[in-house]
Amino acid sequence: MKKTRLYNVLFPFWMLMLFPQTWIVVLPGNFIIDSVVLMIAMRILKMEDRKLFYKRKIIKIFGIGILSDIAGSAYMVFMMMVLELGRMGDEFYITVPALIISSVCIYILNYVFTFRDCDKGIRIRLAMTFAIATAPYTFLIPSSLLYG
Repeated sequence: MKKTRLYNVLFPFWMLMLFPQTWIVVLPGNFIIDSVVLMIAMRILKMEDRKLFYKRKIIKIFGIGILSDIAGSAYMVFMMMVLELGRMGDEFYITVPALIISSVCIYILNYVFTFRDCDKGIRIRLAMTFAIATAPYTFLIPSSLLYG
């Protein structure tokens, strides 16, 4: 009998290359997380016209998050496959820089593109909120925990 494994919705992004079928779970999961973070941030910052702001910004936020996760994943793949430095997700000296790369990309891209029409204080707070709250912390899950 074939053994089937189910994976967490917040799957380590680099594993999507190994299991492409997980995109169907990860993409909606990331969209929901981005939506919740945006709604909470708008409420905390007491922003007006939240519904309109959400509609205008969520797709950019979501796309930037995916691109930023890909940037961190590309770093991990490069370290593992090109430089042959360990297994993906098992060494903090590979995963922590990947997490930082993704977070910095989230901050910069949201600051420059998504929130460019916002007041500078709001712009910084929103970009920082997304960099911290939506960083791909699942990069830190060792693949050895999943696969033995």
